[in-house]
Amino acid sequence: MRINLLGPLQAYGDDHRVDLAPAAQKVRQTLAMLVLNAGRVVRFEQLMDELWDDDPPASAHTALQTYVYQLRKRFSLGNPRSGGAVRAAGPLLGTVDGGYQLSLPADHVDVFRCEPLLARARAEFRDEDFARARDTAAAALQLWRDDALVDVRKGPTLQAEAVRLKELRTSAHHLRIEADLHLGRHHEVLGELTSMAKREPTNEWAQRNLMTALYRMDRRVEALQVYQRARERIATELGLDPSPELQALHTAVLTSDEELLRPAGRLTAVTGATRTPRHLPAPRERLTGRAGQLACITEALAGQTRVDRPLVIVGGAPGTGKSELCLHAAHQVSGHYPDGRLYARLRDDAGRLVRPAEILRSFLRGLGATEEQLRLGTTDLSLLFRSWTADLRVLVVLDDVCDAGDLTPLLPSGGGCGVVIGSRRRLFVSSSAVHVELAGLPFDDGLRLLASSVPNHRTTVDPEGLRRLAGLCRGLPGALFAVASQLRRRPHWTARQAIAWALASGGADSDPLGVRGGFDRTLATLPAESRSLAYALLSPGVPDRLTPALAAVALGIGDQRAEDLLEELSESYLLRARHPCVNGRFSYEWEPGVRPLAARQSSSGAPVMCSV
Repeated sequence: MRINLLGPLQAYGDDHRVDLAPAAQKVRQTLAMLVLNAGRVVRFEQLMDELWDDDPPASAHTALQTYVYQLRKRFSLGNPRSGGAVRAAGPLLGTVDGGYQLSLPADHVDVFRCEPLLARARAEFRDEDFARARDTAAAALQLWRDDALVDVRKGPTLQAEAVRLKELRTSAHHLRIEADLHLGRHHEVLGELTSMAKREPTNEWAQRNLMTALYRMDRRVEALQVYQRARERIATELGLDPSPELQALHTAVLTSDEELLRPAGRLTAVTGATRTPRHLPAPRERLTGRAGQLACITEALAGQTRVDRPLVIVGGAPGTGKSELCLHAAHQVSGHYPDGRLYARLRDDAGRLVRPAEILRSFLRGLGATEEQLRLGTTDLSLLFRSWTADLRVLVVLDDVCDAGDLTPLLPSGGGCGVVIGSRRRLFVSSSAVHVELAGLPFDDGLRLLASSVPNHRTTVDPEGLRRLAGLCRGLPGALFAVASQLRRRPHWTARQAIAWALASGGADSDPLGVRGGFDRTLATLPAESRSLAYALLSPGVPDRLTPALAAVALGIGDQRAEDLLEELSESYLLRARHPCVNGRFSYEWEPGVRPLAARQSSSGAPVMCSV
């Protein structure tokens, strides 16, 4: 089975000479949806939204089953779940919980052959291998026969995909022309650029490259005329002046700058940098029990329904594994961001804010900024970062975020960029942001994670001891990995000794389950008064379940101040709000793993934490 979507829909079975594309539009839509999501589950709701624009008839589910049946019959796809005829080898269309999944090799779909070619062409261009980049981009363009999905009825999902693929084709076309110009083939591309410039008079990329080609052919006056026409149309239609890049090129043509005659010396719109930064740290541990959250993040960042500049915020209590989940997701989608993967923590180990200028310099240094550019102030560094990322596909991962205001100078501007935020506090950044909140793992997942981390340790032969040890960790991946790390260092320990270690009451420097460090870093982001009151609330005499009235009595403050404090701690994922009390106010309880940290006074009178 081979499917071509980059033009009129073509579908071939075993005989590649016979086009089996169905005639009925809804069947064609269903096939396109399944093919574009090959290897992934397409939920029934997604298909019905696509086919009936959020207004499915009562018979929609039955109709959808009929369309899938027709596809299975037409392409001999079988149904491995329901027991239908299944071929020994080849593609399958299976029914899975909540939807359908088409198994189809990537090289059997023209879309999936085109995208790797374009990614390779970009890499070759960045390496200044312009001949290979030109040929690879041309090979990608040869897969196109017309606009993608041109004869398929499109609902919201397929329409978004058609727009994305159109941009992909434009990008490949631009890259091929850029490579031709670098190779000195300005004569060959002049006709294309002339047509494009007339068709899109405010497209500065086309105007800029047409001017360059004309200048290299000793047609300087015509190059200047292109600029004048472009300037007038941009002013008339957009009310703007030409960009600094176009103005700089105009000045270079006016002054007969010899650099314009050398391809390597001209500005390029393919990338604003000479490097591809890969700043992502490697994940430290495997993921367990987070498949749903991981799928949600990767779908937002790289799925077919992604929006411009997707933004994902991952929040949760200390020890829930926010950072690890962000890194796993970022590595999984990194292929969709070929121009770079940037990473920064906004807080240091003591909870202090890292200066935005320091982070921006790290980002821009990775993108190829000069030392002179890196000496700019924060505002100019942020503007430079936005300018450079406007036409790039860069993934930015920002961890240890506590305030939405800290993000403003660090966000990329390009619609092709993606952002992942690991947050110690509930944030509102954008109405289109995808929010993922982590809680502790279910007990069975926590037990499985601990057992798999120390498969050959002697504690695994004591199931009850291992269960008790996992229970002490309260489903927190951070605590589970801290225990596993200790067991790997001490293979002679029994479960009893490990439990005694985990329960041991320690001093100011003791943090056996690795929870207090994250707790202290979160509290360090709060005002000093709130931080002191929070420690006091953890005193052994204060009840586990808190209300504003109880907190007010325990702390000697007013009811409203107590309620504000509890809400502040809830926003920081330290407390969890429960149903309102009789008076309409909420009750609160500590997140798992926080309450066992009881506040006590050190010899100096400063609050410290210990396990109980």
